Amino acid sequence: MDRKKSRSEPGRQMTIEEMLKAFDALRFAVLATSDKGRPYTSLIAFALTPDRHTLIFATPKATSKYENISSEPAVSILLDNRSQDAEDFHSAQAVTLLGTAKELRTAAQKAEYRQILVNRHPELAAFIDEPGTSLIAVTIRQAFHVAHFQDVSRWP
Repeated sequence: MDRKKSRSEPGRQMTIEEMLKAFDALRFAVLATSDKGRPYTSLIAFALTPDRHTLIFATPKATSKYENISSEPAVSILLDNRSQDAEDFHSAQAVTLLGTAKELRTAAQKAEYRQILVNRHPELAAFIDEPGTSLIAVTIRQAFHVAHFQDVSRWP
């Protein structure tokens, strides 16, 4: 596939399940938010809902990422499986998830999504329950999967 073409015209469509399969073992991701038009990235511990259409994470309310999401809910999340060695040129994969983030406010939503996140990260249970912590749900709207540094697929 021509490198220029793969960037401007993503290749075949994949399901979100196919895209995320390579990242089942991942526990951390990079969240990109917008700070008055400037990009801002953060590491997050995350979990996906069983249908893989929502990504959940917790953050203190006194953070830049929380402020950024409150003012601009469009976010991007990068998942990748690179190992930092030369073999990554052939085997590394990444997926960029584009979505809308919102703070969970109802008790029912909080309880359901808290359990999903705690199942993935039991060490974060006390942090999640702190009064100054917010649970954030990102509804995944679009995804781009890249393998071999140029084979691009998209969803939907």
